Amino acid sequence: MSKKEKIKKLLNIYQVMGFVFLLISIVLIAIPVSPYIWYRLKPSAVENDEKKIITEVVIPEEEIEEKKPEPEDKIPPLNPNLPEGYFVLIPKIGVNSPIGDTKDYRKALLKGTWIVSDYGTPEKDTLPIILAAHRFGYTSWTTEFRNRISFYNLPKTEKGDKVNIYWNRREYKYEIYSGEESTYISDYTADLILYTCKYFNSPVRIFRYANRVN
Repeated sequence: MSKKEKIKKLLNIYQVMGFVFLLISIVLIAIPVSPYIWYRLKPSAVENDEKKIITEVVIPEEEIEEKKPEPEDKIPPLNPNLPEGYFVLIPKIGVNSPIGDTKDYRKALLKGTWIVSDYGTPEKDTLPIILAAHRFGYTSWTTEFRNRISFYNLPKTEKGDKVNIYWNRREYKYEIYSGEESTYISDYTADLILYTCKYFNSPVRIFRYANRVN
């Protein structure tokens, strides 16, 4: 093989390698933004996600065994420096999301996190607290806003990670002890359950289970 043919062969190899590298780069870039493109092309997908968030996740409340309420001395002290209202904070992933205590789940999910009605609250904890949020959300959200109020990065949380809830200017502290990907909640012994959709068009959800630590 002549020197010219060797150079031509090497150039062809480099061109193929360059094309493969470019293709891989495009795929890696497209994966995180594809849901946002999908939502922009098909706005109804957000509504479908909302329905998946609120349906077929919990069993009837009467089938869940209630826990004993926390004694009075376990109630955190009132802290006037905390903001008014309800918030969930997950320091590991930078979440600081307002909690909508309303049966209008769309209104709550638009602004942050929805607390599932008829289950627990930090003040009434005989049933588990169940918090749900979008993962990808709306096209009007900026990346910074999405990361702060949604559960986009919930999959990055692990056993031992902390979760704080501000509720009527009291701080309740929790620690994640397990997680799973499923279509239903499987552990109702948890004090706190967090969940979001895994993909923008999938029944699978990401769950995190936590217990109160203060």
